[in-house]
Amino acid sequence: MNILYIGSSGALSLTPFKNLLSSEHLVTAVGVFNPVVLKDKIIAIENDSLALAAGQQNIPLIDLSQMTELIIEQCKEVPVDVILMSCYGRRLPEEVVAMAREGCFNLHPSLLPQYRGPEPIFWQMKHYSVKGVTWHHVTDDFDAGDIVKQRVVHLDDGASFLEINATLAEAGTELMMEMLSELSESKLTREIQLPELSSYYPYPVADDFVVDLSWSAQHIFNFMRATQAFGYPYRCQMGVHSYLLDKALGYDNNGHLQEAEVKGDVLNIPCNEGVLTATFTAKL
Repeated sequence: MNILYIGSSGALSLTPFKNLLSSEHLVTAVGVFNPVVLKDKIIAIENDSLALAAGQQNIPLIDLSQMTELIIEQCKEVPVDVILMSCYGRRLPEEVVAMAREGCFNLHPSLLPQYRGPEPIFWQMKHYSVKGVTWHHVTDDFDAGDIVKQRVVHLDDGASFLEINATLAEAGTELMMEMLSELSESKLTREIQLPELSSYYPYPVADDFVVDLSWSAQHIFNFMRATQAFGYPYRCQMGVHSYLLDKALGYDNNGHLQEAEVKGDVLNIPCNEGVLTATFTAKL
């Protein structure tokens, strides 16, 4: 199949793309938003760049930051059977979506219809919910199209944001290859997302980095380790004081404390279940 691949950077975009390169399918073009080009050479601002990876393979690049008419004209120049998207948070022109005769699909890092929105990993870790990935049809409503592939993913304890993305990307890539195989054999099925089961969460802000001692120590530990990349301190209320936690160092599910223990910049914090050990930057 001829594939127009659209994404950005990081594992959720790059892992599926790199697997496509070694498959029987042909990536005829790659779409990214505002690639940095200098003297006809793509410049990678980040360590992992989909635009750079495409350039290294001499795959045509479509700049999706251009005017709609120019995007459409560029897409018309390449054969497109399927459009695959991952980590692209903007709306594609309807005319481009319609070019994919076999469909336009998006990879979303949650078990849709739950956790729609721009940062589902953050909210799944905060709510300690079941994690997973979903491939779904692209529609006018973000993350709302029919589900075609979905899988629950189990994460390692204390996984970082990058590690979580890598794990979800591997699962998403496996599902992508299954999806393309079934699509080529006209065996792909679809499941409607029920609106009453859906949930949406926005991009997190500073106030969302509050940890609650009614959570287990393991819950707080995994949430902090997974979201440290966002760069916000974690506010934790203990009695009349609140602490700004910095890094989660560990936890003891069987530990018991009557009150917090302070050792320099390290806190041992009694939780609903177990004891969390973390560094802190301020006591308020």
